[in-house]
Amino acid sequence: MLVVGIDLTLERRMNYVWSNWSGWVRAWPRSIAEPATEEELASILREAEAPVRPAGTGHSFTPLVESPGTIVTLRHIAGVVDHDPDTETARIKAGTTIRDLGPLLFDRGLGLVNQGDIDRQSLAGAVGTGTHGTGGELGSLSAGVVGFRLVTADGEVIQASRKENPDVFNAGRVSMGSLGIMSEITMQCRPAYVLEETGGAMPIEDVLSRVEELRDANRHFEFFWFPYSDLAIVKILGQTAKQAKPRRRREEGELSRDEKIFVAACEATRYAPFIRGPLQKFLTSNTERYSSGTLTEPGRVRWSHEAFPSDRHVRFNEMEYAVPADLGPDCLREVAAHMRKCGENFLFPLEYRYVAADDIWLSPFYGRDSATISVHQYYRQPYEKLFAGVEAIFARYEGRPHWGKLHTLGPAELSALYPHWDEFQAMRMKLDPKGKFLNGYLRRIFGEE
Repeated sequence: MLVVGIDLTLERRMNYVWSNWSGWVRAWPRSIAEPATEEELASILREAEAPVRPAGTGHSFTPLVESPGTIVTLRHIAGVVDHDPDTETARIKAGTTIRDLGPLLFDRGLGLVNQGDIDRQSLAGAVGTGTHGTGGELGSLSAGVVGFRLVTADGEVIQASRKENPDVFNAGRVSMGSLGIMSEITMQCRPAYVLEETGGAMPIEDVLSRVEELRDANRHFEFFWFPYSDLAIVKILGQTAKQAKPRRRREEGELSRDEKIFVAACEATRYAPFIRGPLQKFLTSNTERYSSGTLTEPGRVRWSHEAFPSDRHVRFNEMEYAVPADLGPDCLREVAAHMRKCGENFLFPLEYRYVAADDIWLSPFYGRDSATISVHQYYRQPYEKLFAGVEAIFARYEGRPHWGKLHTLGPAELSALYPHWDEFQAMRMKLDPKGKFLNGYLRRIFGEE
């Protein structure tokens, strides 16, 4: 049986198989546990065979969940516990998916301050890896955490916030499940709001020359660029007083017409890589042009939880690094030039976003406003050589990797990038002295091999 991240259906037998969304990470644990309450989670952790790894919905591309011991899925620890209308906060069970969370908050008159354009992740998984959206003055999902409950290896439950266990709070908001397993997260929200999407195709050099202006003039700004094209696809979300219209969300695996075309293009380039350049130009040129800050046609107007996400069903593997915001355009140019010259086959566009600085010890955005650059590869094509060349460029720009996306850094490189690396390691040893939550991947990046 194959247990894919977003469709965890279990049979009680020894030969479990777990897979992430892209299918490149698989695990054969001895057991998969499905607690429904914090008490059950604590009991499981006290007795579970190591290494113990939490599983959300499998949207990490790194082998964070891989374990020959125990995988703990949080899918039954889901829902909103309560909310405080005065502070605009909500207590949320850690296994709640962001997609399910949107309507639950909306029913309480709230919305997340920001989120990414994929909402299939569990809240704990997104927080624990530093997942983010875009906005020059807006932080990651982890930066929106005001408190959490952490269940440790011995079943102890720790409440953490800026006032209560502040060092656990600073370490735990981005910790990849290495300190324990979150059972509940309190998020800073805001009153429910409406966003209008505008944008379109724009010459890439115009985008890069105006990138700070576009960032500062819009609540949310990002763009996608096929490196063989002279055009980028700009996406802008701005708050509006217009009336939101409902959106039909497609189910997992339900491809749109455009996605079917893109899959056909990806498959074609596997056998005829020389057509990737013309195809990238074609895919961009069919996008409506950006003019005077908006499209000539009215934008799509939706409640925030329906405006942020894109229904992405074409599977891929991804590398993403955060570089200092002012160096973003230069880094992007160099990455694109390398991708054109390296000879490796690829079709997906580069994705460029902004994230505000925060104070989380292992956050890619610790202490600096950042631009993030994402490189994707179709899931049926090898990614190693393409990503290796790009990663070398990111290193020259002091890039920090997204913890849920592919990278090859070890403790020597990571300790130089994160000022609180040693403090985090000390906290990890304090909360999990026997390394119960360390699989092979985490042992490698933490230097425990």
